[in-house]
Amino acid sequence: MAVALAVAALSSASLALFRGSALFSALLLLGSYWVVKPWFVDRSETWHRVITFVPMAGYVVALGLVVVAAASFLPDQPAEAGLALVMIWCFHVGGGVREPTSFAYERLRGRLTWAAALQVSAMCCGTVGAVCWIRELPIPGRYAPGVFTTCLSVVIGLVVASLKVFARVRKLATEVDARAQKMERCLDRLSRGPMADRRQLRDAAEDAWDELNRTLRNRVETGFHLCGTFIIPSETRRSLEALVMKAISNPGAPPHRDAVAQLNMLRTACSAKIDTVA
Repeated sequence: MAVALAVAALSSASLALFRGSALFSALLLLGSYWVVKPWFVDRSETWHRVITFVPMAGYVVALGLVVVAAASFLPDQPAEAGLALVMIWCFHVGGGVREPTSFAYERLRGRLTWAAALQVSAMCCGTVGAVCWIRELPIPGRYAPGVFTTCLSVVIGLVVASLKVFARVRKLATEVDARAQKMERCLDRLSRGPMADRRQLRDAAEDAWDELNRTLRNRVETGFHLCGTFIIPSETRRSLEALVMKAISNPGAPPHRDAVAQLNMLRTACSAKIDTVA
């Protein structure tokens, strides 16, 4: 109903009807939220994970439909196909649909795969779109070999860049695993160590956290902090930092066990991507 009213509002030439339909649509959506919220809260963890992943799945389906539409323009309308493919790349660089922040540790294994795959897919779309535009340019026949060489160089560059994206993910997962393991061992040594060495062990644990914290600030698929997918969300990282600091201040207390458990979840998620020679 809300969608139908929104369409009617947008297609209406009457300002009064537009305002009325838009307001009624907003009220219906707000009411739907309050009706659905209790149902959503009562769902199991599995349901929450599925529901909160729906926007990302919809994003992937939408990208696939745009690619199919672009392919339908070929070979008669390469400019239109190129425009559609370049728009996919621009949308992805502009942020796309963000990875859900809930279940940060449980989703990390999939995030390391999704982020790289979507990045490479967007790069492929942008590159193919650029090639379509280049082939459509009114270039004299004597420059055709140069155009072909340029297109071939662009495709080779795409392959190299794609391999670097996957290598970056493997290297990042290896670093997270190594530094989370070091942090875990420092906490264990701090909890079991003698009181005389407590100061030295505490300093070592704080240094280990600084290294892990710097690693967790990286983006999965790019080296740019303004775009890309987080390893874990900022709020989750700050929560882990507070937990680790409590574990350092109170060795062997409950925060120690909670911190070790979360560090183990980090390591488990990264285990499938470990590559020490990446």
